[in-house]
Amino acid sequence: MERGIPERETAAGHRLPEQVVVVGFGAAGTSAVMALREAGFEGSIVVVTDGDPNPYSPVLTSYYVSGRIEREHCFIWSDLDLSTLVDDMHAHSGIVSIDAGAHEVTLVDGSRIGYSKLLIATGAHPVAPGFPETCRYCPLMLRTMEDADLLRRALLSPSCKRVLVSGTSMVGLKALEACLDRGVVVVLLGRSRHIMRSAARPLVAKRFEELLVERGVRLRLAQSVSDVDDETVSAGCTVTFDCGDSEHFDEVILAQGTKPNLGFTCEGLEIDQGLSVDEFRRTNLPDVYAAGDVAQAVDVGTGERRVIGLWQNAVQQGRCAGRAMAAELLDLANPLPFPGSLASNTIHVRDILFASAGSLEEGEGRSLEMSKADDGTMRVFVYEGRGDDRRLVGINILATTSSKGGSNLLDCEIGKYRRAILNACLK
Repeated sequence: MERGIPERETAAGHRLPEQVVVVGFGAAGTSAVMALREAGFEGSIVVVTDGDPNPYSPVLTSYYVSGRIEREHCFIWSDLDLSTLVDDMHAHSGIVSIDAGAHEVTLVDGSRIGYSKLLIATGAHPVAPGFPETCRYCPLMLRTMEDADLLRRALLSPSCKRVLVSGTSMVGLKALEACLDRGVVVVLLGRSRHIMRSAARPLVAKRFEELLVERGVRLRLAQSVSDVDDETVSAGCTVTFDCGDSEHFDEVILAQGTKPNLGFTCEGLEIDQGLSVDEFRRTNLPDVYAAGDVAQAVDVGTGERRVIGLWQNAVQQGRCAGRAMAAELLDLANPLPFPGSLASNTIHVRDILFASAGSLEEGEGRSLEMSKADDGTMRVFVYEGRGDDRRLVGINILATTSSKGGSNLLDCEIGKYRRAILNACLK
């Protein structure tokens, strides 16, 4: 794509091409590129990504692993010709350093690229606490398309009969569902007493666990791995738990959280849990922005600044960053700031539906209301304030979608409560 690339002068006196460099091409990076073009930016956009040049949705990878969808259906922007939006693509690459003074990034191959605006959207990577690094067995994960390809092949192998899923949050439960769909025996391991520790009220989590057991899942909660022996058998590994029990598994899937991808150097860049940014996704360095799982955002439910690893959050942050960069480059009016993110999860595990939104903590000035319908659907509402000032700040819903009304009505209900919580928090 040919474009004239004018130059601009930085505050330090450097003359640089009017060029935006986007590092990472997941939800945040892709959304930023689209927002830049929609705002009228016609300068050069360069993308550097450590993965495939075609962005995909990690939300859909478990359905590919289970065989419910084909691989190409994970690439949700396949109907767009993204090559028309990007002038230069460095796929299967990455940056090793940022020189904010010179407005330059250095790539892994040693080449340098100048920028007038830089977006860091490098995402996050899975972590494996408690799994011995010295073990020769390599556990499976479910984060990237490469991870999904490996997991799919493993579950399709005739020798794969028993799998340990370590981690009881969203990713762990979706990996568990893929195993069930492939007819594999699953043991679910969690360090906490209940699954979905940060998203589910204990009573709701307990019922969720009962539903999983009814569907053939064996639970090992409030336990952790103490040792892994990969030398006693020709395949898989023997896992010893802190309670003293040992079991052999053909595969182990780790889903124990993520950490921001910050494997580059940049003098003076402010980092907390993730990159610190303002409401327009600007870091403390001039012309450097950050969005998605690598950046912190305000949790509107609690007021805390933290990394919120949600797909829609990354999309919205990326769009905000793209509009903000375009506004400065094109001398446009200030765009709307990013208001913050609402902690929100909706997950289907076969016919089980669980949804959570907002803050579920009890405390002074808060009250809980719980109900259980005739069809077994559980609802928990967390309110703050009293009388006319009472507002909804958190919800849990647990149901089986084979119940009367199915999934669509529940999805509409969840959406209604989520909007009510967001509106209440933003007032």
